[in-house]
Amino acid sequence: MMIRRTAKDTLTPVEMFHGDTLIFTRLDGAVIPITLKETGAEIMHTTLPEPGIETHGAKTTYRFWGDFEIDGQALRLEREVGTQRSFYEPWVYGGVRIWFDAVDAIFDFMRETHGPCRLTPTASHHYPERKQARLAVQDAGARICPEPLHPWCPLPAEGLKIEHCYRGEDCWMGAYDGASAHGGLDINHPKGTPLHAPIDFDTQFLIRTVKDGYFNNSWRGIRRWANGSEWTLLSAHMTEVIVPEHTPLQRGTHYAVGAGVRVGAAEHSHFTFSLHDLGDHYVLDPWILFWQMYRDRDGLGEPVPARKDKRGSCKTC
Repeated sequence: MMIRRTAKDTLTPVEMFHGDTLIFTRLDGAVIPITLKETGAEIMHTTLPEPGIETHGAKTTYRFWGDFEIDGQALRLEREVGTQRSFYEPWVYGGVRIWFDAVDAIFDFMRETHGPCRLTPTASHHYPERKQARLAVQDAGARICPEPLHPWCPLPAEGLKIEHCYRGEDCWMGAYDGASAHGGLDINHPKGTPLHAPIDFDTQFLIRTVKDGYFNNSWRGIRRWANGSEWTLLSAHMTEVIVPEHTPLQRGTHYAVGAGVRVGAAEHSHFTFSLHDLGDHYVLDPWILFWQMYRDRDGLGEPVPARKDKRGSCKTC
């Protein structure tokens, strides 16, 4: 199937089956075809006594890959999850920045019990049950969105490290208790840590509260961009939201006190990133947001293309 997308001033997400081709038009009008050939995944290391069964404190790291043809070049893109390489630089080929977010093959050995992160199911009998790879793409000369991002929480000065993610496991799709893909990004910091709006929000509100009998406090901010794409950013484990709900919020506003409710083994805040685009819903790695936050914090200006790596391996931050 041909999937046609044109670059805009926000990320373009796409999910693909094997054999699909994304026809992506850059901002300068150049057309770059990206074909998904095959995907796969495998466990690198686990302390689970039985694969796929959550065990308290168990650790699992895994890798996944996709074989692509990008602008006529055969390439393998490869990711690791649960290691420092979870915080990867995107690839740039043909003037297109590519975030290789997920493959459904990881669910041959993982579960989805800690938040939605799996690819979209389809009811069509012509295709497998679920799409097989998820990407987010952008013209290599553009940001992930047209305005700078304010740090969502205090950014670790040395860069985000895997040990900052709860017990070193709760990065995006990291293996919670060794067996369940984590549907968000956890960052350890003390109770009372301030959370600030990364972008302007059209509206924001609490969706769950301990006061109302839920397990946790969860807040959601929504932004609809001029191009029609709608972003939803969520944070959880807040002790208090300190702004009136159902009101707009300016970038940089201190909106909540984080890291203090039902935090388990380590005080932390939980972050998720999802968006609606062209009528479809996608969940994406919050690291994409933090990648841009670090660049904006450091005054790096427009993105610099990441190095090309024909082996498909990722450069760590």
